[in-house]
Amino acid sequence: MNILLANRWIRGSIIAGPLVALLVGFLVIPLSFVLWGSVEGTKLNFGHYARIISNETNLRILLYTLKIGLIVTVVSLAAGYPVAYLLTKIRPRALSIVTIFILVPLFTAFLIRTYAWIIILGREGIINNTLVRLGIASEPLPLLNTTFAVVIGMTHVFIPMAIFTMFSSMTRIDHDFARAAQILGAKPVQAFLRVYFPMSLPGVFSAGILIFIVAIGFYITPALLGGPSDTMISQLIVTQMTTLLNFELSYASSIVLLLVTIATLFLASLFIPLEMIWSPAIAELSNQPPGARSRALKGAKRFLQPLLIAVETLVHATTKPLLTHKSRWLWAYTVVVLVFLTAPLIVVVILSFSSSSFVVFPPPGFSLRWWEKLANATDWQASFLFSTKLGLTSALLATIIGTMGAFWLVRTTLPIKRALFLFSLSPLMVPVVIVATSLYVFEARIHVLGSFIGLVLGHVLLSVPYVIVVMAAALRGFDQSLERAAAVHGARPTQVLRLVTLPILKPALLTAGLLAFLTSFDELLVSIFLLGRQTPTLPMKFWGDIKYQVDPLLSTASTFIVALVIVSILTVQWIRVRHEIRTSTSARK
Repeated sequence: MNILLANRWIRGSIIAGPLVALLVGFLVIPLSFVLWGSVEGTKLNFGHYARIISNETNLRILLYTLKIGLIVTVVSLAAGYPVAYLLTKIRPRALSIVTIFILVPLFTAFLIRTYAWIIILGREGIINNTLVRLGIASEPLPLLNTTFAVVIGMTHVFIPMAIFTMFSSMTRIDHDFARAAQILGAKPVQAFLRVYFPMSLPGVFSAGILIFIVAIGFYITPALLGGPSDTMISQLIVTQMTTLLNFELSYASSIVLLLVTIATLFLASLFIPLEMIWSPAIAELSNQPPGARSRALKGAKRFLQPLLIAVETLVHATTKPLLTHKSRWLWAYTVVVLVFLTAPLIVVVILSFSSSSFVVFPPPGFSLRWWEKLANATDWQASFLFSTKLGLTSALLATIIGTMGAFWLVRTTLPIKRALFLFSLSPLMVPVVIVATSLYVFEARIHVLGSFIGLVLGHVLLSVPYVIVVMAAALRGFDQSLERAAAVHGARPTQVLRLVTLPILKPALLTAGLLAFLTSFDELLVSIFLLGRQTPTLPMKFWGDIKYQVDPLLSTASTFIVALVIVSILTVQWIRVRHEIRTSTSARK
């Protein structure tokens, strides 16, 4: 092994091989099968694409998908920006506490959060019962199965994503620039709008693109909270594939959705480096020269200068009482957002101890009956154990493959490094419904559909990009002189890796592994297509029960999973803090 690792090209092939094989074998080739099937192979029949455009229902679904994606993106950015801004100003201890309250909803399964909104928005839900009891409404309002419910549910999912994506970019902005502008006579609003806000726009734009491309391929929330008129294209693809068995039309719909995603990413690339969307910490913005689009934006800014001044004056007059040094209004707003993010989970936890046989809030009494029922429910236990086994296997493989790929991407000297990095993140750029569809077609051809290995490969494919993002950021900040020092003192390459590199990277490895595990544990669409006759995963068990019945047993199972998420987050935080303390202590010695 040491002899092989001494050769740069052999070492690169060994390290990059698993990642390249995974992406080419289970993403590029399956997508080519879908593309080929959409035109019926050698027939080159483009009639299915024409049906999507000419058919009023299909076109309406496509346009509705884009509208919902845009609305959810704007609302998530507007709601998350003040919180991300506050996170850049507070002390580390307060930052850790607020971060935990955002991380718990972020890592809680989509199905659990959607189930919580079913309880809140239902005809006998919390909102309707409150309105009726207060006399505001004479009868329950139709909140569930509406566009309003879809937007609320999806916004609840994407606000944590928006906060962390913007924060990771905004944390590198020095607040002294805005303070300097105020010293030179600018009003607080002017200093913010003319200095800080333009510097934060790349992060805002990154978060917006990320949310939009995920939202237009979203499936769970629209399917459970929306009505027939709220069908999105991901639901159409699944229905065509699994119910109508119209494979060619579903292939064409998938390719159309993929083309919309590619067009969105192309437009985004005109403003920011695409790698910044998923990893702002390692994006090399300095290499991006200002283009014609940037000059056009500057011209538009000069043209709109009078309007900008009028808006600044109005905003300053309105917000002057709120702009205090201690940012009390920001704290108040952040608390409201945190309540919005955590309240649905709290409702689920409370209902898990309900004495009622039905979902009633507040519960009529306290009982552990549903916990006892969950403890004796062999089907839930089997699904949990299978999901855990699947998640651990997928996380282990994804962490190994992703870490090797991150080493190759960070330490290679190839001129196409940026393109390779984007290629490694390609599973994040393709909507999950397209990945699931293409894997279904491909694995059926290679006869692994419905097998455990086929399911693991699908989950690994979706998990690897998260590992790469985390490990690439960690390797960018790694001091390679420590490895060289170990080599000078006689350590072989494998010893350097085992005794020096990996121990230092342990917190990043644990974080990457946790992300990979939670990605697999929460995945539904890929499991629907690839599971076959195996034991249903926990998300599939949830999915089946939510579609046919809503009872406190679902709340109990949800509470159990939320508790596991909280323990996992606290454990990773504890390990990270311990590692930082040990590192700082060693540095002082």
